[in-house]
Amino acid sequence: MTTTSTRSGKPLHFPGSLILDATSVIAPPAPDELARIAEEVAAEGLMLFTKRLVDGARKRRFDDRWRLVNRSRLELARLCIERALVEQF
Repeated sequence: MTTTSTRSGKPLHFPGSLILDATSVIAPPAPDELARIAEEVAAEGLMLFTKRLVDGARKRRFDDRWRLVNRSRLELARLCIERALVEQF
């Protein structure tokens, strides 16, 4: 689980829950949820959160249970990088 702070200072965990489907694969959040999460991350933690998302996907890259969550992690990392490019650079 990857953790950071929101703009309001509350902890934010990704993925928020480990819901399993019928084949024991961990279900990722919906794509529109990823955009909401990317907007909630505190600006000062944006790049570190992105690094943690990529590291988490790398660590579990061969685990089929995490395949869909890894894809969501990388998509969320992309959204965070896009936000950082707009806001910070």
